[in-house]
Amino acid sequence: MPEKNNAVTDLLQKAKEDLAENMQERGIGAMIWDLSTAGFPYLPELEIPSDMEDEEPQTVGVTGLYNYKGTLYLIEEGISGVDINNLYNPDTEAKPTIVTLTEDSAEKTLGNPANRKGFNPGGNLEEWLAIADCYFQALSEQFQP
Repeated sequence: MPEKNNAVTDLLQKAKEDLAENMQERGIGAMIWDLSTAGFPYLPELEIPSDMEDEEPQTVGVTGLYNYKGTLYLIEEGISGVDINNLYNPDTEAKPTIVTLTEDSAEKTLGNPANRKGFNPGGNLEEWLAIADCYFQALSEQFQP
């Protein structure tokens, strides 16, 4: 059984590296989406294990990805403090479904995620597959001709 776990871990790591590379090639440091309007076929979620033995894990929505210095972080809805409503000017712009930030802008706006609550580099293969699907769906929605 350990061989299977190693293969899954290796596959997950490779998928995350490829996703981070794709973001870097596109000049995207972070992508934030509005779960209420994105219309993703799969809801991007992350299960957070409890610190207490007798408590159930908590499931949180994932509202984006942050590629910080080569490490991908999931942005946890309602915990990270990242809100799409703070990333556009409502006086001059329509509310976006997806916001992308360059690497510089993401770092200025979001800071170091290792020191902030609601930014999570974890997750299992199934969670990351759904999140990768959302990322590519968001790309296709944002960059439609």
